[in-house]
Amino acid sequence: MEWFRPVPSPGQRPATVSVLSQFDREAVGSGVLLPHDRFLTCAHVVNCALGREDTTCAERPAQEVLKVLVHGPDGHAHACTARLAVWIPPGAADGVEWDGDLAVLDIVEPLPRDVRPPHWQAMAEGQSVRAWHGSGLHATVATARVISCDGRIGYVDGEGLSGVAIDHGYSGGPLWSGEAGAVVGLVAAALTPPHHPTNGTPLAYSPQHVARRSWGIPWQRIRAELARAGAEHVLGRPAPAAGERAVDPAHRALAAVLGRALADPQRRADCARTVAWRCGHHHRTDGSAPSVDEFARLLTTDARALPALAEVLHPTTPQAAAELLAAGRMSGVPRLLSPGELGELLGLLGEVPLGTAARFPSVVRAALPLAELPGALLAGADWDSPDRAVRTARLTALVEYLEGLRGDSRPVPEGTSVVPGLLRVVAYVAALCPPAPRDGLHRWSTAVAARLGIHQAALEERRADAHEWAERQRTPMAAPRVLVRLTTHPDGDGTRHYRLWLWCDEGAGPRRVSDGGDRLRTAAQAAEDILTVIEPLHRALPAGTRPVIELIVDREGLELPVDQWEWPGPAGLVPGVLGAEYPLVVTCPELVQRSGERFKAALRHRWARLDDGGAVHIGRSTGGKNGVYALLMDQLDAPLATVDGVPADVRVEIVQVCLAMGMPVVLWDRDKGGEAGSPAVRTVAGTPPRRLPETVRAYRAKTLGCPQSFPGRPVLAWADADRDMPRLELADPTET
Repeated sequence: MEWFRPVPSPGQRPATVSVLSQFDREAVGSGVLLPHDRFLTCAHVVNCALGREDTTCAERPAQEVLKVLVHGPDGHAHACTARLAVWIPPGAADGVEWDGDLAVLDIVEPLPRDVRPPHWQAMAEGQSVRAWHGSGLHATVATARVISCDGRIGYVDGEGLSGVAIDHGYSGGPLWSGEAGAVVGLVAAALTPPHHPTNGTPLAYSPQHVARRSWGIPWQRIRAELARAGAEHVLGRPAPAAGERAVDPAHRALAAVLGRALADPQRRADCARTVAWRCGHHHRTDGSAPSVDEFARLLTTDARALPALAEVLHPTTPQAAAELLAAGRMSGVPRLLSPGELGELLGLLGEVPLGTAARFPSVVRAALPLAELPGALLAGADWDSPDRAVRTARLTALVEYLEGLRGDSRPVPEGTSVVPGLLRVVAYVAALCPPAPRDGLHRWSTAVAARLGIHQAALEERRADAHEWAERQRTPMAAPRVLVRLTTHPDGDGTRHYRLWLWCDEGAGPRRVSDGGDRLRTAAQAAEDILTVIEPLHRALPAGTRPVIELIVDREGLELPVDQWEWPGPAGLVPGVLGAEYPLVVTCPELVQRSGERFKAALRHRWARLDDGGAVHIGRSTGGKNGVYALLMDQLDAPLATVDGVPADVRVEIVQVCLAMGMPVVLWDRDKGGEAGSPAVRTVAGTPPRRLPETVRAYRAKTLGCPQSFPGRPVLAWADADRDMPRLELADPTET
């Protein structure tokens, strides 16, 4: 495509990535940019950056975040964070060679428009190539020639004994063919002279030793390895094999539309320049225009080029834009959004309240109930991370996936398009937002819908669905609750008995349903009493609604395993496990009372922000109670705190500090001490706060059936500031 990519100058080099040691920030290797802000390197370079003693270790690293430098065409280095996305470890060694050894990382921060991924071409014997050290310095350029390539390994020899040789620190970098203007492979290793068998020092150079020979991973093998790993999509579009000219099935139809719509060369040149600028391509500036065939080929190789062209044509020739989009659907390359539309959407989504951001996984599932959504795409608790770069990376991956969902099957006006899945998700996000971000998302989706040929009535119908769903989310829980005041009485032999006081609240406030706590009960007897009180409530409840058990305990009772209490049931046939059968939460009025009036207002304020106030995540790095105090005073709107990855004794104190400071919802795992994290907390933490009691109940039920797959014992503290508590005789804090 000569018009869009001029013949490279002899000194041209591709943009490269410096992979830095996570200890001293020195470059340990290099990488090659891929589409969509990704880069490719060798797996052993990642191992080296993380300080692994065995750089050929096959196990995927637990730490998946690296610091890198991206070197643009102007020589400027952009400091970025990268997350490991694809891991293909080094395979079994065969002499000095090995297979695999590839890694793909997502760059978190968006790159400047002029920093673009290079083109690729198959490696072939006789090619002259260049390589650069991981530092990216121009002075480190090494020249070599491919002397052998079987498609699996390519051996390259330095040209003569002058200049720089490919050596340690070049791994993972591009083998760049200046003549072709393309990368033909990655540097993998250098063959060095033999070492002394005793002390390991290199032997004195001999003419019989190998000099300036290295080997690389050819482009042919890179494609094959990524395809076997199910990750060929990271390349944007599979390139044709050597000597093969692939023709996209949409090429002919696109060329025909372009020939009619842009028959005037001047008009075609104007559109081509605009598309090239928006998509980050170079182009000729000699006044010429690209051929129709070349323009069509750009639309089937750059995923954003077709929507960018449709964006240019729609205001003046909407019919031509619609025909181009229809023809493009025959190809698997074009995406839904233009570069400008994508950037604007990511900016708008990045401005939504953190409370709404935390609910993105549940919003997507609600908007697309029939779509197959990868669990890994929605997992994690960092959707509302205060680090905007982290949120942007998650949002980018989500939006790119949703772009590929065709849309729902509802009827639309004849001659118009269905509403894509992405626009439906945007409507649901907007329905949860305050006016400012909601209006921005609506303006964006209206403009995109118009370009795509979507009837406004269809879009409004999806917005009405979203509004109805959002209103249901804001409706307070109508389920009745059974309040259980529980005290513990250990016996001399170490067993425990309990006293219970029970109330029912069906919406009119708590009413006493037990005679008092004069009788001591075992755990099984207490479970039977609670289930006996709950049973009559089912008759008046709609299907799918279950009463909530709310335990009222003192501070020492917060971690009692009441959710595991079991009643064998009549005749021992159907057991009743409290926490698996009913949503079970704990509350501790004692802690709020101990704080006096200081945090009662905070409790009411945080509870009022239950739907949009976000969450705070308390871990090992937060520190003890002083760190928690500082965090909660900084995040005054957050109604939810998750406590994870801290030692058990510290966790107990942290939970009590949260409750005493008016945090209405606190989630933790009583089975986890100072481990890296609780699967139980990670699994349920992304749930909207109002649905947490039911989500925790479902997790407890899974734990009964599959304890290895669903480990842990999640505990949910819950203080509903809108519902009355029964009158309790609590200890006077001044007497404690």
